[in-house]
Amino acid sequence: MILKGTTRQRRTEFSVRIVCRWSAIILCVLLLFAGNSSGTDRAGTSPGPGKGPAAHLYPDKEKKLTTIQCMQCHPNIATLLRTADTMHSRVECRQCHLQIHVYKEGRTDYQDILPKCTRCHEHPHGEELVQCSSCHQEAHAPLSIPASRALSQGCYICHPALDKEMKTFSTRHTDLYCTACHHTKHGYVPDCLECHQPHTGTVPTSGKMMPGTGPLDQCLSCHPPHKAFKVAYAETTPNAACAYCHRKAKEMLQKSNTKHSKLQCTQCHPDKHKTIKRCNECHGRPHPEAMLKKFNSCGGCHGVAHSVMR
Repeated sequence: MILKGTTRQRRTEFSVRIVCRWSAIILCVLLLFAGNSSGTDRAGTSPGPGKGPAAHLYPDKEKKLTTIQCMQCHPNIATLLRTADTMHSRVECRQCHLQIHVYKEGRTDYQDILPKCTRCHEHPHGEELVQCSSCHQEAHAPLSIPASRALSQGCYICHPALDKEMKTFSTRHTDLYCTACHHTKHGYVPDCLECHQPHTGTVPTSGKMMPGTGPLDQCLSCHPPHKAFKVAYAETTPNAACAYCHRKAKEMLQKSNTKHSKLQCTQCHPDKHKTIKRCNECHGRPHPEAMLKKFNSCGGCHGVAHSVMR
């Protein structure tokens, strides 16, 4: 009984030793693979700081980003620059954006990190207009300037001649902001009929004048927009244009059937509205001086020029 127990005990101890040895071998193999997968190189040494996969994506020093790389994250800005086609579209992003990705909400003043216009543009509109972004609201398309109160208040600086006209020849336009007519964006030229009704009246031919169908469809041919009451016109302006507003004069000329009725209105009323030639500019002094002294004007005998009495 003692021998059998001793033999059985020895077999058990031997089995335990075998299991421990194999466990140790397996543990060493696992540790070896774990070491390789954690960053050891082929020589069996650690790659050290700055050489692993994380360091490859996020290096210690920031690389200089190219414009192409900026476009990949900012496609809308790239589209603005491409379509606006201004000088800003001809420079690299980093020429303006000296700092990138440094904004931290609540800890960074956004105005401090924005590019400063004055680095390249030394107040081109003078010292009175120094807040560039009040008019040039989109720096990537600086010439696409939306209409705004700030824009209208600075018009006089770039357009001094027009500003002087508006103040010298006072009309209802004088009381308006420039953006009341030049709305939407800078450079927009309005159609007068947006606010004004066209001149109407019976024309020499049948029908009535409507926008785009008569000689007065182009308001600016007579009315300079910034001094609208200083009506001026070309020498070739047709009589029909004058007839829309001066209907009675037209009817008198037609009934009189004199040489005056065959003339262009602009021959007697040249250059600008309300100009009236004196009779002697065309007719000289056809009567004896003694007769002329009895009358203050030709109209004392001949009536008005549109219906001359013989």
